[in-house]
Amino acid sequence: MSLRESPSAEDFARTARGRAYKFALCALALALAASGAFMVTQSLLLPIVLLVILLALVTLWRYPGIMLPIVFTAVCLFELLPTHYADAFTDQIPFFWNINTIIQRYAFVLTDQSMFFWNQRYSLTNFKAVPLNLLEVLLLFSGTSAFLHAAYTKKVKLQVGPLFWPIFVYICFVGMGWANGTLTGGDFKISLMEVRPQFYFLLAYLMAFNILRERRQINTLFWTMALCIGLKGCLYTFRRYVTLGGLPLPDQGVGSHEEAFLFDTFVVLLIVLSLFQEHKRLRRVMWCLLPLVFMGNLATNRRAGTAALVIVVPILFLAADRALPNARVRIRIIGCILLVLFSGYYQAFKNSDNAFAQPARALKSQFAPDARDLSSNLYRDAENMDLMATIKLSPVQGYGYGKHMLHAVEIADISKDYEYWDIMPHNQILWVWMRVGTLGFAAFWMMVSALIIRACQTLRREHADSYIKAVATFSLLVTSMLMIFGLLDLQLVNFRDMLFTGFWAGAMAAVPRMAADPPAEKEVTP
Repeated sequence: MSLRESPSAEDFARTARGRAYKFALCALALALAASGAFMVTQSLLLPIVLLVILLALVTLWRYPGIMLPIVFTAVCLFELLPTHYADAFTDQIPFFWNINTIIQRYAFVLTDQSMFFWNQRYSLTNFKAVPLNLLEVLLLFSGTSAFLHAAYTKKVKLQVGPLFWPIFVYICFVGMGWANGTLTGGDFKISLMEVRPQFYFLLAYLMAFNILRERRQINTLFWTMALCIGLKGCLYTFRRYVTLGGLPLPDQGVGSHEEAFLFDTFVVLLIVLSLFQEHKRLRRVMWCLLPLVFMGNLATNRRAGTAALVIVVPILFLAADRALPNARVRIRIIGCILLVLFSGYYQAFKNSDNAFAQPARALKSQFAPDARDLSSNLYRDAENMDLMATIKLSPVQGYGYGKHMLHAVEIADISKDYEYWDIMPHNQILWVWMRVGTLGFAAFWMMVSALIIRACQTLRREHADSYIKAVATFSLLVTSMLMIFGLLDLQLVNFRDMLFTGFWAGAMAAVPRMAADPPAEKEVTP
């Protein structure tokens, strides 16, 4: 039996020279392309774009799974639209903007001093003009690169996981509703804005399920989430108390609505990790950031954020009680203490004007609203009646996407503040029913039920360790909060919320395969 000869020093040198020649040829070709693009356009924009595209292709080819942490970081950090505050910087990153919006807002212009600067001749006024955003461009690049890499390495294998089919069935109804809407008078570009986040949810699930193979990858998501949301807490707290100074808090808060959802997930993750005794170092960092996240959450001025926490925290303790039988006494004691403290807090602050009392006032507004909250409640009641009237126009097939809802009940026109007020309303649960019909609505709840059932099954697994159960519990709570925000505050058409929830649904489906095999049962001899 012959042994394979080891490569000699000459072989290594020959390989190195070959790589050097290839690198030189590629560099020459890129230099010629960039210089040619500059000579034609007399601008640095096109050469920079070419360099960025090449760098992205090389990186995605070398690290095909890098797209997941990139998109997840963007979801946690970048707003969908600018907030126009003097301290804003995360909302200036055009990750979720349409391509033509980026070109209109930021045009590179070469000056006499051979420097380029941001030219803001155009205002950000046409978010829906081109149906392709930077996120989708990156996803197309990464998808193409991943496919070519898999074909080159002969490892073409897409795994769909246990939650794919419930999600896919709902997406099929979304596709039919999209076709129905565009064929019956709906605006195509507006309908695209509505259905995009639904497809993003499925895509995020598939990305997470196929890319997440090791626990360290999920740990990276935990750290990314904590640090990015913690940074946003610092920014929103600074904006509320420094940028605004003594000015009153704006009615719509100091930032994007979806930020309240992400701040809530930070709090929930900290409680989950604390109850399950996971990630001690991460918990220390999160406890340090918690005051800033809490103040930043108050600065968003969203009642839905308070409602979501009030509802999901009891769910969290019930899930932990079932998942950790050895710690039930401790969990129940902590739960009782929190209940007593919250009851005292509510009684003490429900009539206070202090910023710290905002959650108590938000809870009280459900029973005894002030003038502002009463007006909001009446508007939402009228909105719900209009949604139900629109649903009755086509209860089985659905009304379709891209069309204004029926105005059967008089409702205030808020189009000056929110352009799509009667297309994407606050109550997005009824919005799903209106768009896809009763059968699609049933498919939607089947999808949500599948996510919840899968999480509960994982919690009940006898051989699942606390890490697996912590991930499943967090995914369960994120899904629950998304439904609450969808009911109250227009989040099922939000790119960031749907991507975030889809990623954690995929992580929940993937984490059980990362566990060690259960110990084999000992053979009993008679």
